[in-house]
Amino acid sequence: MSRVQALLAWLDRASDWLSPIVVKEVRQIVRGRDFMSSFGSCLAAGMLVAFFGAGDALTGEGTSGRWTFGSLMTCLTILGLAVVPVGAFSALRTERLEQTLELITLTALSPRRVVVGKLLAQGVKLATLFAAVAPFIAMSFLLGGVDFVTILIALLVLFLWSLWASAAGIFLSTLLKSRTMSGLIFIGVGIMALMMFGISRPLFFFMSRGFATGMVFGVGPSPGPFWWTLAITTTSCLMTMTNLVLLAENRLSLPTENRVTALRIGFFAQTLLIAAWFLTFINEPPGTESVAIAFFGVIGGVHLAAVALFTVTEDLIVPRRALLQMQRPSRWRWLLTMFGPGGGRGAAYVLVQMAVLLAAALIFDPPAMRLRWLVAICAYICLFTGVPTLVFRILQPARPGSVPLRAGLLLLLALSLLLPDIIYYLFWQPDVLGLNFGARHLINPFRALANWETVETNGWLWVPTLLGLNGVASYGLLIQLGRRTTPQPVTAAPAVAAAGEPGSAPAVH
Repeated sequence: MSRVQALLAWLDRASDWLSPIVVKEVRQIVRGRDFMSSFGSCLAAGMLVAFFGAGDALTGEGTSGRWTFGSLMTCLTILGLAVVPVGAFSALRTERLEQTLELITLTALSPRRVVVGKLLAQGVKLATLFAAVAPFIAMSFLLGGVDFVTILIALLVLFLWSLWASAAGIFLSTLLKSRTMSGLIFIGVGIMALMMFGISRPLFFFMSRGFATGMVFGVGPSPGPFWWTLAITTTSCLMTMTNLVLLAENRLSLPTENRVTALRIGFFAQTLLIAAWFLTFINEPPGTESVAIAFFGVIGGVHLAAVALFTVTEDLIVPRRALLQMQRPSRWRWLLTMFGPGGGRGAAYVLVQMAVLLAAALIFDPPAMRLRWLVAICAYICLFTGVPTLVFRILQPARPGSVPLRAGLLLLLALSLLLPDIIYYLFWQPDVLGLNFGARHLINPFRALANWETVETNGWLWVPTLLGLNGVASYGLLIQLGRRTTPQPVTAAPAVAAAGEPGSAPAVH
């Protein structure tokens, strides 16, 4: 056997070991009309742009490669961020509509390997499309006006974010099971693709004339900030793409399994990444530090709010099979307690993440007002996610109501934005309709945090403090309630008994 044949055989075994879904999906992709149309469009656009670029190079200016490179990158952007993600969304949606997804889940493949296989298949499709345009992009380097490092970085960054968009498409396809709602999401993804096409038109105009190439891809007098920004965005892309895969796995897993531990570890790693990048701005000029603190508060607050919304509202009762998995002997069992399923552990998990972000802020040594602002962000999150959840769990501790509870939290947040002004104008009936920030808006987290300096200047700090204490106390009570509600250690039960739990799938023998 020759070395080439040995290499091909090894790649075949490696693909089967990684996920047999990759081979199946790639074979379907290369036979589909969408792939042939995309591949043909890439070749046609590359030849057309290369023809005009070569003609423009005859003028002798030596900068034809810049607009040639920008034009080809715009075509790849449309394919990578719009066309391929729509195909990734359709891949899993088609499996569900044709009722073949259930057959895949009954095999020995885990939901994670299924999702990873779907994503890698889209990666192969992207690599093929990029390879079709790569020779024409290399030609832009020969025409002058753009360096090889810029070309390489641009291709790698675009490929990475295109893979992220495909992961997002796969996750969106797992959200809803009904055909009607899945069709609505598909229409929404299509609208977003059209918006990407609309955005790419002015981008094509500027890049084809060389206006934005240096700004976007780092050609300029000070490349230092560019490399720093590239490192932050690249690590953020990889981390969020991993969490999108874990979210899709969570949606495909059976309700009786422990499907939240890996997801919680992934989002905890994302919290550590946010804190780590924030700490890199230590010893920067005062203006840069102030901007870094503001971005840290906004990004960290949005992250914590999303995690708390879906974690604290989990059901308190843990399925038996997941409980058995958690009780397996392990030296890291004590460390993984907060990553286990259940709303009580979810409350402890969110509090630990808040402690991590506040500890990073203390290391940064921000001004006292900014530090209280960060604490207020955590306080409002505890208030709006902890208090309503605690009331619901006290009234109906055993009822599985995560979805309506999450919808109720969003409705309560919307009411906090509107009710203060409505009640004020109904009962006090002022002569002038004013929307200026006042004490009545302290229940509104967005306006209160946006006008935090006014809150402290007017002596209203005690109101967010009282609200935050109620939120933290509700988290503590949820932790205690989760300990009492979660069943005690149980012995292993037959598979038929486990399959009889509410929401579980029939046992497969």
